[in-house]
Amino acid sequence: MAGLSVVFAEAQQEPPPVPFPKVEQEELFLQAIEALDAGKTDTMVQLLERALPLDPTNPFAYVKRGQLFDLIGNNSRAVEDFSKALAYRPAFADVYQMRGCNQFKLGKVNAAVQDWQAFLQLKPDKETEHWQICVGFALLGHYEEARKRFDWHATTNTQDLEVAFWHFLCVARTEGLEAARDSIKSAPEEKRVPMAELHALYAGKGTESDVWLAVERGTPDRAERAKREFFAHYYLGLLRQSEGKLDEAKQSVQQALAIAKANDGFIGDSPGGQLRGGDIARVHLQQIDQRLTEQSAWENRGPGGAGTGLAYLATGAGIILLIGYTLRQQRRREAPVELAEKSST
Repeated sequence: MAGLSVVFAEAQQEPPPVPFPKVEQEELFLQAIEALDAGKTDTMVQLLERALPLDPTNPFAYVKRGQLFDLIGNNSRAVEDFSKALAYRPAFADVYQMRGCNQFKLGKVNAAVQDWQAFLQLKPDKETEHWQICVGFALLGHYEEARKRFDWHATTNTQDLEVAFWHFLCVARTEGLEAARDSIKSAPEEKRVPMAELHALYAGKGTESDVWLAVERGTPDRAERAKREFFAHYYLGLLRQSEGKLDEAKQSVQQALAIAKANDGFIGDSPGGQLRGGDIARVHLQQIDQRLTEQSAWENRGPGGAGTGLAYLATGAGIILLIGYTLRQQRRREAPVELAEKSST
């Protein structure tokens, strides 16, 4: 990231882009899009492979191919193409955003956050709008940094209770559930079901039954019901994580992901630098699994590690000692990664 400062300073001096210098190349891309619309992804890929050699130093061609690879879920190839585009045009801000989303979909959350930081250094006016980096920091366990960024984001996105729920997680994991309930954000005009009932549950004023009754309310059609059930399962999972109940959180996020996989519009198909709910649920599940693995490894350490410690757990003092040690380890693990240096421009 250090070498980007000069690039950022020169970003405004670049000439206006010329999307496709070669007409033949643009024509192949148009044919590839038509093939995709017809469901012929193999033909689309073949056309893309023919297009790039016509002008192999054209960064915009790599961006276009990367976007199409993103559309068909080939996130690895998309990352490769966005990286090639940045090699030719390092101050191409939107490409950092798009590459970050594909890194995220691959489960590379830290790499995604770094790309999004680069994007925000080039476009600092987008910082308060950037909810993806907020989620990224939260999934990495960097709750203090995530909380700060969710606070910023809430100043421009006042009608989205998802922001309130993620912010709740950050406060709960740093200050405790009571503090999270006391400081939970609101969104008075949030209309999605069952968000209001979930908000009441997070605030300690509602029940899980209220959430599921809301899901059933008004005989929703299949698409609407899928959305409601996805929100219910996913944000019940986030609440369980806030409470430190990772096994229960995993079950709920798994159920949300199953809904996302079974219905259109929840996963992928967003090449403009966005993420969908199913994308987040899939990566979130990976992060929970990783933490459960770490937790299991801690609990099952062999001789010389847990030998006397596990025996000591039989006493109340031993439990207190382990909790204290675990909190210290968690704080060390959850210290934010070093942020990229802000641009001077």
